[in-house]
Amino acid sequence: MNNPIPAKFLFPAEPSFQKNTNLPVRERRLGYVVQEGVLFPHLTVYRNTAYGLGNGKGKKAEEKQRIEAMLNLTGISELAGRYPHELSGGQQQRVALARALAPDPELILLDEPFSALDEQLRRQIREEMMSVLRKNGKSAVFVSHDREEALQYADKIAVIQQGRLLQTAPPAELYRRPANLDAALFIGEGIVSPAVLNADGTADCGLGRLPVQSGASAGTRGTLLIRPEQFSLHRQSAPAAELSATILNAIPKARHTQIRLKIGQTVLTLDTPYAPDCSDGTQTRIYLNSEALFFPEPPAHKAEDTMPSERHNDA
Repeated sequence: MNNPIPAKFLFPAEPSFQKNTNLPVRERRLGYVVQEGVLFPHLTVYRNTAYGLGNGKGKKAEEKQRIEAMLNLTGISELAGRYPHELSGGQQQRVALARALAPDPELILLDEPFSALDEQLRRQIREEMMSVLRKNGKSAVFVSHDREEALQYADKIAVIQQGRLLQTAPPAELYRRPANLDAALFIGEGIVSPAVLNADGTADCGLGRLPVQSGASAGTRGTLLIRPEQFSLHRQSAPAAELSATILNAIPKARHTQIRLKIGQTVLTLDTPYAPDCSDGTQTRIYLNSEALFFPEPPAHKAEDTMPSERHNDA
């Protein structure tokens, strides 16, 4: 386990938590929903929702009004008198969201709130929760290891790797203009190959000479990334490049055919609705429909920068 790093939490601009400041939970203006709800087992749905209001009993008129509004918003009004053990997993998560929204927080932290649910229920509850948040007009920080989930629901995505913030951007920008290779691979895997830039906007790599998206100068060495969805087996009006490939095998799926191809020494898996002659060993043409991404090699560190430091971090 890592040692905690000394830090302070500012929200929205004043310290909410640091060494000498620790605001009571009800004053932090921050809602929190975790993986499994963590409801109070001895309290009803109504009392769980009331927890962040006043004395937590929800007896004042304005508190009752707020609680009823949140129960209606999350679709659990009929469950107000039930206890957590009488609820399904999805219902418990709705209660947790109602409880987080009841104090009218400035920000809500959703820490992988759907990961404990099965796939079908996860999709349903996810749609419902995101709809509730939009109707309520609250900002939310959504922690997720599911990149499809992040891409579908986020207005902005912050990619964090080993505690380091790689990039913060809207999903489309993160997809088209990732700051580095690690951020690009968050979106999805692809063909990664060493490459050298040419003056004409192409790069030489293991697949041949391909057009790339890069502002670096000719001769720059780096890494090229091509996503599977950039390829197709049918020719479009103006493909960026045309390559020769060998079909290794093809697996029919419900709505597409999954084809494994070999381009030179590189193996690619491609999902396509277009299924040509897919016999093993068949030679075919494959088309690259947009520029590959190119990431220059990071500058070499000076010798003294690579020497072990005598200083030790607390982290």
